[in-house]
Amino acid sequence: MMWWKLAVFAAAVFLTETEASTCTCYESGNYTGRSAPISNPYNPDGFSPCYAAPCSYVAYSGDENHIWTRLTFHWGTTTNSGGLIKIFDGTDITGTPIILLNEGENVLSGSTKSQIKSTSSRVTITYSQTGTDSNVFYGVMKAIPPQ
Repeated sequence: MMWWKLAVFAAAVFLTETEASTCTCYESGNYTGRSAPISNPYNPDGFSPCYAAPCSYVAYSGDENHIWTRLTFHWGTTTNSGGLIKIFDGTDITGTPIILLNEGENVLSGSTKSQIKSTSSRVTITYSQTGTDSNVFYGVMKAIPPQ
């Protein structure tokens, strides 16, 4: 009877490790367009959310004269795992981000945080967390001519 419990435990560990290894970042490379999507890492075998190593990508507006602003963001599910979104002006992530969004912090259209502006046509969007439970989040930034 004990071997059966051990087999179930081993299968659970194996499946958990397999899921973690198939986790895909929302944008695996650089992105070009007038709106930059922000969403959680997911398992491509069913598009369920999962935990992954920190994810990041560079969003380019496609026009050197367009900057990034009009952020809207929502945490659909939070797990108290220390989720953190950072958006950096340009492609360097060693400086100060133009915005930090802690797990559970939403940004509504028209709010002060929604009005952040980059000075560059490129921003780097990063996600990290301290725990291993999956969060669900989504958002978007828009590229517009400077006003």
